[in-house]
Amino acid sequence: MGQPDFVFLNTMGGSGLSQPAVKRMRAHITKSNFAKRRQRAKDVGPPKREIDSMMTVQEGFIQPSKCSEQSIALDSDQTITFPPTLTCPEPARNPKAFHKLQKLVFLEGIRSPASPKETAWFNLIASDPALIESTMAIAVRLWSPDDSWQIESYRHSHTAINLIKRRLESAATSTDGVLGAVATMAFGASLENDDISWNIHIDGLAQILKERQSRSTDPPPPWLSDLVVLDSVNAIFNFPRLYHERILEILRDCNDQRISQIRAICDSVTQLQETIGSKHSQEFDSYSIAREIEEPLANLHYEVRALRALDDPYVQATARSIELVLYLIWPSQSGAHLTLLAGELKDTICRFPIQGCSYMNLTSFQLMIGAIAANENSPTRGWFVDRMAREVRAMQLRGWNEPLSMLTDRKIPIRALSGRLQALWEELHQRAAELREPIAG
Repeated sequence: MGQPDFVFLNTMGGSGLSQPAVKRMRAHITKSNFAKRRQRAKDVGPPKREIDSMMTVQEGFIQPSKCSEQSIALDSDQTITFPPTLTCPEPARNPKAFHKLQKLVFLEGIRSPASPKETAWFNLIASDPALIESTMAIAVRLWSPDDSWQIESYRHSHTAINLIKRRLESAATSTDGVLGAVATMAFGASLENDDISWNIHIDGLAQILKERQSRSTDPPPPWLSDLVVLDSVNAIFNFPRLYHERILEILRDCNDQRISQIRAICDSVTQLQETIGSKHSQEFDSYSIAREIEEPLANLHYEVRALRALDDPYVQATARSIELVLYLIWPSQSGAHLTLLAGELKDTICRFPIQGCSYMNLTSFQLMIGAIAANENSPTRGWFVDRMAREVRAMQLRGWNEPLSMLTDRKIPIRALSGRLQALWEELHQRAAELREPIAG
């Protein structure tokens, strides 16, 4: 088929731009990204373990570089060299190499698949070079703030974009692997608060989905819809990773009924919090409060509880998270009730068929809401805090002084919770610094 008009590819391939425009776009993105990385790393000393930026994992599908080898200890008897460069088109044939990739993504080390869905997801990553490269781009970028790692990450991003472009220019319809690669690039841009790149990748993801839809080929893979459902709570707090109007419209058109329900609820929550926020700047009589806040709030509670009827752990977790948000922005229940509801949220998260990676956990507002809703000294709150603090600690050990700066740089639209979230992030940094047990990976 002819070359499709995927705008997000032009940043690297320049297929639809003039050479001067390509240079300007590339220079803008590179300058912006590296300025942010230097700002985050300016007070950070050299990492405890120096890394040769040209090192590669020497396992099967990954070829060694010509530089002298240096490595990082992962546990008592395993090492990994960084940053790796993928060269083989069939990475799934070497599980050991994929395990080392896992150790970049899951900071606690190798994780065995917990469900058939997770097995299928791991197999998809391992079998697609574009998805491997996009995953490596994020993993290497976040492993260390050192400039050499950032440059190597850029190389992986460049390779991933080129692989995606070649696949899209071929006669084959875009595969789930290509969708996963572009979604991963969007996720990486959200972690850097790079709105320009994020919108470019989201636009590309939407165009791929529309092309598949127009050809009446495979529907969107379930994992994509699950991620968008999971991301709806993040969208309420102005930190979407894949949640976007264009993606929602396409998934809705593909008859995903969950999307329509959750989208309507999230829009109503946003409107309600704006109304509650305005309450602090003007006088509200009891009639206005009842009409403009309490009535829509009661309707929202009803709609959110109705979501529990859907036998879907992502929807169930989203419903409980939003219910907690409603109680927190307009309190009407005791701390014991909120702790119980946060406990239900914890149990539901533990049932996810595909568990999030370290960076999904770090940016999960579902986990944050569970932490600030539960009673201070409850085991439930301890579970939420420990889950995030271990990820923060793992990044601190690699030279990131403030791993949660990706969150603190964002404006929280729900003012009633802004202060509590800021306090939680400060606590996580302090809690992580107090952890003394070694972090695998």
